[in-house]
Amino acid sequence: MTAAITGWSLRTPLGRTADRLTERLLAAERAVQLNTRFPSQTYACRLAAPIPDDPKPSPHSRVLGRLGLFALEAGREALADAGAQAGARLGLFSGMGGLRAHWSDIMPALARQRPDLSDSWNQGFKHLHPFWMLRHLSNNAHALLAQDIGARGDGVTFSGGNAGAQALSAAARALADGAVDVALVIAYDSLIEPETILEMAARGALAPCTLEDLSAPYDEHATGMVPGEAAAALVLERFDQAGARARSTVCAADGADGEKGEPLVETIARTATRLADGDRIVDGCALGRPAVDADELRMLMRVLSPSVRLTAIQASTGLLGAATAPVQAIALSCCLQRQVLPPIAALRQSAHPALVRRAEPLPEKSAIGLSASAPGLVGAVRVSIEGVTRQRDV
Repeated sequence: MTAAITGWSLRTPLGRTADRLTERLLAAERAVQLNTRFPSQTYACRLAAPIPDDPKPSPHSRVLGRLGLFALEAGREALADAGAQAGARLGLFSGMGGLRAHWSDIMPALARQRPDLSDSWNQGFKHLHPFWMLRHLSNNAHALLAQDIGARGDGVTFSGGNAGAQALSAAARALADGAVDVALVIAYDSLIEPETILEMAARGALAPCTLEDLSAPYDEHATGMVPGEAAAALVLERFDQAGARARSTVCAADGADGEKGEPLVETIARTATRLADGDRIVDGCALGRPAVDADELRMLMRVLSPSVRLTAIQASTGLLGAATAPVQAIALSCCLQRQVLPPIAALRQSAHPALVRRAEPLPEKSAIGLSASAPGLVGAVRVSIEGVTRQRDV
């Protein structure tokens, strides 16, 4: 199912506007730095790509973390950008990374506990925030944003590494079925917390090197990726309803294969072919493991086109988890409208002609974005500017 994008907003490690993100992608900038969110000296991966600023003060901070607050900001801005109205026909579809008990929340309560759990209240549980459990509900951001903007239409919350793609797909189907007239999609995730870094590093997903030695995904010497974070929001409408207000069109798909780690390349390719329509431009999964990267590229050249041009937005932003698909939809739409394809940031050692090494002219009208995460999850989006006349703001 395809829908028109009529509004968007985002928060990323490379900027809080689509314009800024696109400019820095085209300049092959990287947001990677030493992880200062917590003492990371003993962690296998000490690098991160954080959003550099903080969310605006909000009464919702009692039950929402910073990424949830960013998602609410982006959602309100996207609605304003589209000029959409609240009401019974506005649906809200959200995606978030997963139910994770943040160590920073629970360590004060657990650090001094005794083996027999005697006097557990005075030994630390009294320091646990009274809203601790409420802060981890998966639909917190969805419920609070729906209340704030008066969205009373159908909607759903998805969770997991491809939740953004699931939310986009569900929103497009709801529009096509006539369940809603306007769909707001939000997605947010952070992979730079201790609990996520420990798990991802244990399965070899993250780069254990210094910033100076960090290689790009698809590089012959890549050793993994860098955790990042993002929040993004898109307003979708039926194309015949959007008319000249459409920025681009989007469709999405998700897949899974039961792998404990990242999915098989066959699953990635199968998910991509569900959307493909002669597309040659691909933003790859960017997992940063030479054998996996090479298999992905070979498979895409076989199932899509031998002349595939492959870039990697997450080489610049770090891995974005559940927010990847919406960020890809915005960034690829902007690049298509500017007619410039961004390079893979910091790509040094690779002779493969399909890889984009420097910004180059982009005559294509469509592109596919792919992402992969554990356990065995795939997200995919296809954006197109075919028949779209709105070119402002990019």
